[in-house]
Amino acid sequence: MKVFRTDINNIIQSQKKSCVTIGMFDAMHKYHKIIINKAQVIAKENNLESIIITFSHKPNKEKYTLLNEEKKINFIEENFKIDKLIILNVDDNLIKTSKEKFVEILKTKLNVIKLVEGSDFRFGFEKAGDVQFLKENFGTENVFIFERDENISTSKIKELVRENKIDQIEDQLEVDTNLLK
Repeated sequence: MKVFRTDINNIIQSQKKSCVTIGMFDAMHKYHKIIINKAQVIAKENNLESIIITFSHKPNKEKYTLLNEEKKINFIEENFKIDKLIILNVDDNLIKTSKEKFVEILKTKLNVIKLVEGSDFRFGFEKAGDVQFLKENFGTENVFIFERDENISTSKIKELVRENKIDQIEDQLEVDTNLLK
């Protein structure tokens, strides 16, 4: 897996068409794992480059993360067969990027033709972009969406850590292998 740390305006041009998933992927809970696995499978089945786009930290939020960058990289390398991990620096350029410009970058710089996201995925300036906008720009058949389970989230895991309820975190992390098919 190649790792690129860059900003939104300096993403390196991909030569091969790709399948991408975008997210913070902070806790690597079960739905993160399912989404990344699905992107990996779609890429392999369609002879596409598999790409994860993540961020240096959450825009306009606390910078506390459960997985630091090094641990996130190591986890992805050890558990998935992804071609590229792009870590975008969260700066004013990224924060002010419109949903239209973000999609243009996906199409022109990364040759994205397929995406895998959670149903609550938002992107672009003031979170104006959503999965419906992705479907309008890439085609419904090319955008794979996993419905969000409100009981499983990074926020929930952070809450359990703060409350020292470590024994309850395992349910958030373990994936039923049947869901990976």
